[in-house]
Amino acid sequence: MSLWRLIRGEHGVLAALASASSYAVAGGSDAYKLALLAASTFLAEAGLFAHNDLSNLEEDKINRPDAPLVTGAVSVNAARAVAYGSLAAGAALALPLGPAPLAIYAAAAVFGVLYNAKLKRVPVVGNLIVAFLTSMTYLYGMAAAGGTSAALLLLFASSLVANVGREFVKTAMDYEGDLRSGIKTLAVAAGPHTAARLGAAVTLASTALGAVLAYTAVMEKLYALAAGAAATSLALVYLSLEAARGRWRRYRNGTLAAFGVTLLALVAEALWRLFS
Repeated sequence: MSLWRLIRGEHGVLAALASASSYAVAGGSDAYKLALLAASTFLAEAGLFAHNDLSNLEEDKINRPDAPLVTGAVSVNAARAVAYGSLAAGAALALPLGPAPLAIYAAAAVFGVLYNAKLKRVPVVGNLIVAFLTSMTYLYGMAAAGGTSAALLLLFASSLVANVGREFVKTAMDYEGDLRSGIKTLAVAAGPHTAARLGAAVTLASTALGAVLAYTAVMEKLYALAAGAAATSLALVYLSLEAARGRWRRYRNGTLAAFGVTLLALVAEALWRLFS
């Protein structure tokens, strides 16, 4: 259980579902490639989260006092082995997928490690990298399929913008720990309420892309994805207002649920493509 918490295993499962579903929606049907895609995505997430905890041990003592490395439930040496071992194993699995997927995997690994080690401390830039890494699963799956989908490209774009907003609000939530640890995030530089309001505005802006995504999905006969994108966009309008009002935890939990609606819709589309 402590190791699962270190790698945030649930995030890895969701990312694997996103990449595998994108592969199917983009026209991929090879079970072997789909398995490699899902497994390599999970390993990348596991490695980067373990590396994140190694890089942020001091601030986690304030922001996450129950984290496995802080409590000693997982040793530093074990976390280091998991971090680099998972990233290397994921790269080995990504290799047979082809040059484009491998390049995307390598870029995600490099940017993720750089973010954990240094770029988290650069206001805004670090937030953009996290949002980009979160959304890259759609591109990864599409590249492995060797096809293109306007709906998937819009899904990537809307996810990217929405996650930038979420990252800004998270800096407000982590303000105290980051301030004490000397990390200059957006919230530390501009104040937590300013960061949260900016995050709310960016999240709200992402709903315009969500609306275009819903329309495009209908045009591509991806009706479940269209419904999921529309529902997520409506939820994000409400949650943006909650963030602006200072209800940051409700915003954080609500956005996860809202993103989950679109992911479930994407999974449904993939299952339909694979088994119809």
